[in-house]
Amino acid sequence: MFPLQESDIKKVRVPTGLTLMGLEYHKLPLVYITLMIKRGAESDPEGKGGLADLTAEMLTLGTEKRDSQRLALEMEKVGARYSHSSGWDASFLEVLGLSEDFSTLMDLLGDMLLDPAFSHREMSQSRQRRISRLIQQRDQAEVIADEMIVQHLLVGTPYAHPTYGTVASLQGIEEGDPRSFYLHYYSPRDTVMLVVGDVYPEKIWGEAENLLGRWNVEVGIDDQHLSPARRKGRKIIAVNRPDLTQSQIRLGLLGIKRKDEDYIPFKVMNYIFGGGGFSSRLMQRIRAEQGYTYGITSSFKAGHIAGSFIISTYTPTANTVLVVEEILKLMAEYIKEGARAQELDEAKRYFMGSFPMKLETPGQMSREILELELYGIPFSYLSTYREAIKKVTLEEVNNLASTYLHPEDLIIVVVGRAEAFLESLGNWGEVELIEYSEATRVDLPSTPSNTHLLPAGHKMG
Repeated sequence: MFPLQESDIKKVRVPTGLTLMGLEYHKLPLVYITLMIKRGAESDPEGKGGLADLTAEMLTLGTEKRDSQRLALEMEKVGARYSHSSGWDASFLEVLGLSEDFSTLMDLLGDMLLDPAFSHREMSQSRQRRISRLIQQRDQAEVIADEMIVQHLLVGTPYAHPTYGTVASLQGIEEGDPRSFYLHYYSPRDTVMLVVGDVYPEKIWGEAENLLGRWNVEVGIDDQHLSPARRKGRKIIAVNRPDLTQSQIRLGLLGIKRKDEDYIPFKVMNYIFGGGGFSSRLMQRIRAEQGYTYGITSSFKAGHIAGSFIISTYTPTANTVLVVEEILKLMAEYIKEGARAQELDEAKRYFMGSFPMKLETPGQMSREILELELYGIPFSYLSTYREAIKKVTLEEVNNLASTYLHPEDLIIVVVGRAEAFLESLGNWGEVELIEYSEATRVDLPSTPSNTHLLPAGHKMG
């Protein structure tokens, strides 16, 4: 179903404030229903990270009329799948089933949204599953590196914690917290229902009105999004884990907002630098030419605030400093010399050719449409995307590289055997040394006893 036109997406707003959207897709007898609540992990209360995601899951774990087993059984009877998720700026409930069962699916989805039971037993079991999973992840150096770079980049904002929470924050969630979060943040005004599939808009409107017309609640309005400050100077964090034979390396900067007018040129700029797989400069230099790693990439997340822009890789311990040095050199070269015409053409061909594949299934179309709705971007973006890619110029790409890629203002996180690289890292700035046991403690204090600040150029005795 490409190209997707703005006029293909039907949208109405009902008196209660709920937004209804429909997109006809008659190739298969399927229907994909998604509820998007415009509140995610950024709304987690202080010290209770992961509550938004836990609340979204609780809606799938039983209602006042159906416990979790009965809900699962009724979904199974019609061959439907249902799931939940929560990101930074929104939470989601999704149901996929046959279009002939649309009324049944709507009834089940409406029951989950309007009458969740918030069973204490289900909540306790879910919280414990999450804690157990996080404890297992404490042994994965790549997870710790990912968490630390984001937390330091977005410090001072509600986005500076993992969306799934931490062991400590999950332990701090009490029995009544999911219900309180639901009552405070779930409302028609902040909810969008999108139906993509073999069903006509009139049926969507009718079913939604019958089911959700009684949902008429008001919650507090809090649309402020505190943006992180762009730092000046380098911050280097070395996490010491002596048993590792490889180092996990992350270099981070702040990127852009999703609604930024430079979003598409920024995608192209990043593709050339490190987001384009084997054709990117990072991969060509660090893997193909130097052989320091099997994989290296740069990626960015854009939302209501300027999100993270992160370079991620791993390498044998002996190559740690060499990899960081080459990345810094590449950033400086990209800023000074800019992208080449051939690189720009390759990036454009990739984005123009791959975009239709992002709109092949009802689920893919739902994700694209809801992202636009969440961030207030016109649906015409879908039909003009390839033309916008085609118009990106070398000047735009190079200006963005100069504006955002500042090697002197990076946050650098390295997890590995610190004695092998600590002194050399100090040549690039002050180094904060943290023992791995402290970085993964459940009750990690704000100033760990085994954290040391090492001045630039420090030599270990």
